[in-house]
Amino acid sequence: MFAIGDFIVEREGHRAPAAFGVVKSFETANNGEVLLDCQFATGRWYAFASQCLHYKEWLRENNF
Repeated sequence: MFAIGDFIVEREGHRAPAAFGVVKSFETANNGEVLLDCQFATGRWYAFASQCLHYKEWLRENNF
């Protein structure tokens, strides 16, 4: 789903409504959820993959 270097948008979570970042790495948690290690403008944070979109998909979803 996501790869290192992907430009993503976190549309849920505590950085909502939308935070833009780059995937630096990822791992699978014990519960099966994929965690993304992302560089956002405000710092390097973890984000849940289920709360993120590829930037291209976000643009399409928001009619750009």
